[in-house]
Amino acid sequence: MVKLTWGICKEVSIIKEIVINMENEIFRGNLLDVGTDNYGIIYNIYKQYNEDSNLEYINGAEEKESIKEGYYDNCILLFSFSNIFFKKNRMNLIQEIYKYLKNGGNVYIWDIDKKIKETFNGKIKILLPEEKVKNISIKDLNVLKDSSIDTTIKLLDPYFEIKDLKSSDGVYYIKGKKKINTNTKEDEKRKEEINESTISSH
Repeated sequence: MVKLTWGICKEVSIIKEIVINMENEIFRGNLLDVGTDNYGIIYNIYKQYNEDSNLEYINGAEEKESIKEGYYDNCILLFSFSNIFFKKNRMNLIQEIYKYLKNGGNVYIWDIDKKIKETFNGKIKILLPEEKVKNISIKDLNVLKDSSIDTTIKLLDPYFEIKDLKSSDGVYYIKGKKKINTNTKEDEKRKEEINESTISSH
């Protein structure tokens, strides 16, 4: 089970200071890191436990051409899912991740929990193995964008079984396991509902 430790140091003005402990994270097997900025965080964790496995980054069409379907054991989105504005595009990404993962593969998402009409301004300290620390700043002032954990769960649900989730102080963590069969009537109904909601919200 992935352990996640949250701690709020202090709040200065509207800026939140958040601590995420990833010192004990272990990702074994082939890993796909999806995002506009990987910050070197996932690489520092991954290299501790994997010598012969493969770590791939995807950030655009060129990288996507080299990604193999049904090949990866794990996929990670570290503060990158909320960078995608439209729900439809986020749903398309989840569908692609589903194809890239092996049966039973896992998706891990860390991101901001921001609803419509809300903003987020935070400094995040991430604790890494070997007592390393990475500091990142995330600001999202777009009040029209829905990056909430509830919306993310709805998008994941037809394709992934939620195995773990945490939410605290405007940041959430989700672990989902790839469903082997997504063609059940219940899953198809959820896909249709998501399609309808994404069309209405672009």
